[in-house]
Amino acid sequence: MDNLEELKKKLYQKDGGLGSRLDRESLKEDDNGSLAKNYWSSAEPKTIEAGSGSGIRGDWDPGLKRRNTLSSMKFFIFLFFFIVILAGGGAAYVLYSGGNIISSSNVSVEAAGPVYVDGGQEAKFNFTVKNQNGATLEVADLIFDFPANTFSSQGETMTRTRISLGKLEPGAVANKSLNLVFFGLENEEKKIQANLEYRFADSNAIFVKSKDHSVKISKAPVGLSVEVPKEAVSGQKIAVKVAVVSNSDAIAPDLKLELKYPPGFRFEESDPEPSKGNNLWNLGDFGSSQQRDIVIEGTIEGENSEERTFTATVGVMEEGGAMRPFGSASQKLAIKKSPLNLSVLINGSDEPEYEARAGESIRLDLNWVNNLSGNIRDAKVELELEGEALDERSFSVTKGTYLSQEDKIVWTPSSLKDLALISSGASGKSQMSFTIKRILPVSGEDDKNFAIKVNARITGTGTSDQYENKQITDNIGKEIKIGSRLQAVGKTLHYSGQFKNSGSVPPKVGEETSYTIVWSLAGNVNDLSDVKVSASLPPYVTKGEGVHPEGSDLQFDEKKATLVWNVGNVSAGTGLISPAKEIAFQVSITPNLAQVGTAPILVNGASVEGRDSFTGEAVRAQISELTASLSADPQAKGNDGKVVE
Repeated sequence: MDNLEELKKKLYQKDGGLGSRLDRESLKEDDNGSLAKNYWSSAEPKTIEAGSGSGIRGDWDPGLKRRNTLSSMKFFIFLFFFIVILAGGGAAYVLYSGGNIISSSNVSVEAAGPVYVDGGQEAKFNFTVKNQNGATLEVADLIFDFPANTFSSQGETMTRTRISLGKLEPGAVANKSLNLVFFGLENEEKKIQANLEYRFADSNAIFVKSKDHSVKISKAPVGLSVEVPKEAVSGQKIAVKVAVVSNSDAIAPDLKLELKYPPGFRFEESDPEPSKGNNLWNLGDFGSSQQRDIVIEGTIEGENSEERTFTATVGVMEEGGAMRPFGSASQKLAIKKSPLNLSVLINGSDEPEYEARAGESIRLDLNWVNNLSGNIRDAKVELELEGEALDERSFSVTKGTYLSQEDKIVWTPSSLKDLALISSGASGKSQMSFTIKRILPVSGEDDKNFAIKVNARITGTGTSDQYENKQITDNIGKEIKIGSRLQAVGKTLHYSGQFKNSGSVPPKVGEETSYTIVWSLAGNVNDLSDVKVSASLPPYVTKGEGVHPEGSDLQFDEKKATLVWNVGNVSAGTGLISPAKEIAFQVSITPNLAQVGTAPILVNGASVEGRDSFTGEAVRAQISELTASLSADPQAKGNDGKVVE
């Protein structure tokens, strides 16, 4: 024991070199040779003390190692059995559920069909749904969204359709076919979107699987052609021909044709007539191999060498009024300078249309210019005026002759020497004037939209090489539209009229007196639209309840004290061949001392506005302010409008 203690001291001593510590010493036996044996076999626990640098101190139990080993073995045995049970449960689930591993990736939608189709031709598309799950797909629906202008083979419009697939068992495959017809422009892309909606058994969650299929229109379903002259002289009358031909076997439903005119073109007429305005035709349901021709006539104006383009579009109208095209075509026309150019100014205006009023004076200036390099001789100018609004007795011609038998005015070299020889680049002019009838001949419903057509022509004989002894001609046509005037008047009534009024007449200070106000509209020779009358009431006037005729749209704003009569449409001939448009309503006043000796204003001056349906121009009129004066009341006596005490 002493030797062991001595060894420990040497091992942990502070002083001394490392070498001395490494010297090995033996445990010497005691006299009985049992020192080490007795030490390790002792039942009492031994204490091993370590120096401060050893980091080891404690009691060591020889049975501790055996107990730790046993605990580790128990943990690993438990973990082993847990893993075995878990794996067995998983295997049993897979075994008894038939290997049912559910995933949306095991559901597929496939599309097959052409990628190019002819517009208007029937095409077939196949969609395949596969369920590769181990579970059933319940409530499976295949929903299709179609592009615009898609139709079934029976001609029905296709926008969205839902097809029920019912239940799809594990491994099941469902096929659905669609026969579709597309309308649109050439090379326009159309996309069919298929969405599979489904859910699994015992689940409320809805899953969606999508698949798109795109197709391009290789040929437009409707063919278009536009024919115009290659060249035209400014002011020349031309014809535009549009041909519409069906390229498809299917019917194009509710087809429309729209023609866009270039600047300077003035529409005159067409065969057939437009369905709306002057450039839209309703072709209806357009059948297989059907053809329609539309001819439009008008005049074209422009500067030399300018180009004018006519564009035709065929398609269907969307809800917003925009055209969804199936086909389009365009053609250009070149404006060339006329060798002998004629122009007409109406009261100084060079516009193709001029708006005038009944009784207005009109001056026509006819100007010409020789655009050739050579002279033009023996020229003649002719002017024809046509219209019921013409007052022929008012014609005044400068250096020309009015031929009443032929209804034309002519200028010849005998009356105007400048026409004998028009030098290269030279110009000249003539003039005439007339007055529109003050009272237009309105006797029936069709007597409206009065106009005067102005057609002028100049002819002469060329002298240059290209035009030697050839007749050179230029024509120009214009129109004077007679706009409508509207007469608007008002009157104050107390004894007569639609309502029974009360109070004293003349009105007395402090006492309430009621009156009937009447507004009348008449004298219009054209149909008017959007007509309304607006006025206001003075602060001392009260608006009554009575309005006649019943149902009249008379709006009164109490805060602003304003009146608005929404008349709407006023037919041509109102007040001429049919009764005037009238409204009557009641107002009342309670005069004060400051108004004694005056006829108080009951309704301030009214403004009338509307739109002439023929000319498109605004129509305006005024109604003077109305007072308590009863000069328009046939039952009134003397000066009954001035306030008395």
